[in-house]
Amino acid sequence: MDSAARRDGGPDIRETDREALSARARVGLWVVLVAIAAFTLADLKLVQHGLRSMLLVRVVQLALIGAASLALRVRMSERLRVASTVAFVSGIYVTSAIAGSLRGGMSTQPITDLAIAFATATTLPWGPWPQLASVTVAVLAIALGDYAVHGTLAGTSPHMAAGLGVAFLVSVYIAHQLARYRRERDAAEAAVRRNEERFRSLIERGSDVITILDAEGVIRYESPSIERRLGHRAEDLLGARASRYVHPEDLRAVTAAFGRALDGQAVSVECRAARRDGSWCDVEAVFTNLLDHPAVGGIVVNWRDIGERKRAEEERARYVHELARARDQALASTRAKSMFLANMSHEVRTPMNVIIGMTDMVLDTDLGSEQRANLERVRAAAIGLLAIINDILDASKIEAGKLTIEAVDMDLRRTLVEAAGLLVPAARAKGLSLTCVIEPDVPAQVKGDPVRVRQTLVNLVGNAVKFTDRGAITVEARVLRRASSHVVVRVSVMDTGIGIPPERQAGLFESFAQGDDSTTRVYGGTGLGLAICRQLVTLMGGHMGLESQPGRGSTFWFELTMSTTGADAVAA
Repeated sequence: MDSAARRDGGPDIRETDREALSARARVGLWVVLVAIAAFTLADLKLVQHGLRSMLLVRVVQLALIGAASLALRVRMSERLRVASTVAFVSGIYVTSAIAGSLRGGMSTQPITDLAIAFATATTLPWGPWPQLASVTVAVLAIALGDYAVHGTLAGTSPHMAAGLGVAFLVSVYIAHQLARYRRERDAAEAAVRRNEERFRSLIERGSDVITILDAEGVIRYESPSIERRLGHRAEDLLGARASRYVHPEDLRAVTAAFGRALDGQAVSVECRAARRDGSWCDVEAVFTNLLDHPAVGGIVVNWRDIGERKRAEEERARYVHELARARDQALASTRAKSMFLANMSHEVRTPMNVIIGMTDMVLDTDLGSEQRANLERVRAAAIGLLAIINDILDASKIEAGKLTIEAVDMDLRRTLVEAAGLLVPAARAKGLSLTCVIEPDVPAQVKGDPVRVRQTLVNLVGNAVKFTDRGAITVEARVLRRASSHVVVRVSVMDTGIGIPPERQAGLFESFAQGDDSTTRVYGGTGLGLAICRQLVTLMGGHMGLESQPGRGSTFWFELTMSTTGADAVAA
């Protein structure tokens, strides 16, 4: 408790006791001094023999008083000070008993000692043990004095002895209870001081400023932290109207908030407060009505500087605006590009088809072996370039929303077989087997877009042929779910090729994505094929996925929900 009080910054409890002990001891010394002076005058009249001895006793008592007075002026520990006080009180007990024996009568001594015992118990903050030590000396002094006068203790009344013992013990108990009360009181005072210091530190060093207004809007309290925020000293604002420090344009809003606070509402308002240098500070103030609170008795305004926050919000709003403008410009540019490519589809494809057609015509003529080889390379390059152009144009049309998905009568089984058959020569050229397995329950007649189904399957099988060096490629179609009006069909393309690492699979269906960084250099391609396939499947109301393990091949699949009745056309 004492260390806590020291950490709290308040006065030490023992220091308080020491000061109280010294003050009361000084008063007691003067009382004892006056009493001894009176006793000395009485001794001159009453004592006919042994006057010198009596005066010697009084001199000793005066010496005790002088020593105690000097001890009060010396800085010493609490324990030593209490011990010296016990010694002084005990000396008074002993010398008083000696004085009584010299007078030849001890009848008044117990009353005098009891008066001293109760006085020390109630006035000196020294606790039960010093009190017990001093009254023990008093009892012994009374007994020895009585023995010195009468030569025996047999004449002492047992009731008197018991009464004196109980009275002295009661003084010890009183000292104990008062000491406990003082400890509890000092602990409570220390806790109050700690709390006051804590809240004072929070108010003085906190970021928020606390202002208390009366019902008229006059400042009755201002926390010291206002000097850090606005430059005003807290004491300079007391008694002034708070409206003097509010920006004129914000005064109406602040007055309305103050009025609602008077009605018992908790109100928050943003305004500008005047700094000492004449500038304005953006603040947020919260009004709380504590007029009826006995310890406050006012409208409490908690407010803080929100200048940094407002500047950050303005900067963020400006950044978001610029970002939105840049996004709109990018989208407009992308749409323009997509629209241009979509509109130029025929113009771009036509020259390539002419080049391929004219090359085929020349190849039908008589050519030398070297000329034929060169033209075949030109034809292969043109066909590859046309495929790339078709992929780019399809992607652009999808992005521009110009691609139309049809829902017409189609033979699904025939479409799948024909699409797979287109890649048989390429598979055989690499020594691969290509098989198409269609489960018997797959319907033939459905409603769908045969062109886009064929395009998707050809792209998937073409990729399988490209990335498979040995083994087999299997196209499989089966029904997942069937209903009276539609059927859900899954088409899978399984290969034994290089496979795809797990970390690459998530982005494989994005535009210009490849299985790894070296794929384009080794196998060629733009990385648009899978992205277009997935977009086509999505436009047809289905979804697409893959399963793959590096070195063990891949399975690409797509699921389509195809109607078995009616006909429709859907624009994407």
